[in-house]
Amino acid sequence: MRSIALAASLLAACSDDPDQQLVDASTTDAPYDTARCLITGHYGALGAKTGMPTLGPTTLSVVLDAGPPRDTFFLKLTTGNGVFAGGLANGTYPLAGADLDFNSCGLCVNIIADIGAMGPTKFYFADAGSVTLTSTQPPAGSLANVTFKEVTSGGAPVAGGCVASIASLTFD
Repeated sequence: MRSIALAASLLAACSDDPDQQLVDASTTDAPYDTARCLITGHYGALGAKTGMPTLGPTTLSVVLDAGPPRDTFFLKLTTGNGVFAGGLANGTYPLAGADLDFNSCGLCVNIIADIGAMGPTKFYFADAGSVTLTSTQPPAGSLANVTFKEVTSGGAPVAGGCVASIASLTFD
């Protein structure tokens, strides 16, 4: 009986079916849990999306799921921090160093989940990938191979939290 369960797990892990893709094969063998994580999870190539500055000229919100409740990709550029320690500039930036810290990032890349009348329910913060900016005010450009981890509203990683990824997105 164990060999049947193992074979089924291995087949699911090797599947091209997005409903059978695993969050992290090293820690779980279940499909992505959208009910617990509150987002699609692995978005793939999203193409071109138009967003809007929501918290000033160096921010951009792009709706990923109109809901309700809605899920949003949120980008914030902070001069003086991270890759922008010397000021905002167009270019291609790997997400690394200070930009992987919610509280010190200059290039802050997020997914905000289940935004309703009482505010968002979950937060995801980028932990790998790259962003290319063609404009900083308002932000425009693209991202590639960005992965996210679940964090608290203050930016602390959530133990056993959900993960997400966006293979590519062009935004303006």
